Amino acid sequence: MTILEQILAGLQQKFTGVDTAILTRIATKKAEGVTDETKVNSIVEGISFSDVLNSYGDFRAGDATRTSVLNYEKRYNLKDGKPIENPNPNPNPNPKPEDKTDDMATIIANAVNAAVKPLSDKLAQFETEKLQATRQEQIMAKAKEYGIPETFAKRYAIPNDADLDTYFKDAKQELANVGFSGVTPPESAETKIEKEAESIAKMIDEGTNAIVEQNKN
Repeated sequence: MTILEQILAGLQQKFTGVDTAILTRIATKKAEGVTDETKVNSIVEGISFSDVLNSYGDFRAGDATRTSVLNYEKRYNLKDGKPIENPNPNPNPNPKPEDKTDDMATIIANAVNAAVKPLSDKLAQFETEKLQATRQEQIMAKAKEYGIPETFAKRYAIPNDADLDTYFKDAKQELANVGFSGVTPPESAETKIEKEAESIAKMIDEGTNAIVEQNKN
């Protein structure tokens, strides 16, 4: 595969569903002057949603601009910006005032916006779905950390702004309170201190006994 084909393949995998013509425009531009295949991954990683959106806008804007210009010239009997001589043998003697006040820049801007909006909406949806998937992965990982089965974790309606550590710590305690055998309640700070104290005391006793036995010998 050529550098261009490798970059295009990477973009198609990264931006699933985006028109191939749009991604090809980006890949062609990024592949210019590149001969080292090891740089392909970094090139693909460096291309963002905004780059795709801009490329799509440029692609559609070109068509929209040409169409708008042709329509504008046709309406006002122009060719290359100049009036056409005797374009209409029976011109309208009373043209509507609004026909003379249309702003060509506005026409083009509206056409461009209409062309870009579908992809913009699609990219926004794609980004939302990606964030939701990442959040779900974090939830499952935290549930596993606290020993809560995945089937249980999926049933929780966890707010997007909830602290997962605190949330599952409380959930673990609640499950333990109702007698769920697969979960033990999280240790309190007092319990942890007590266990540490017992461990230290045990170490001291073992050390003392060892010293006593050495002295006997």
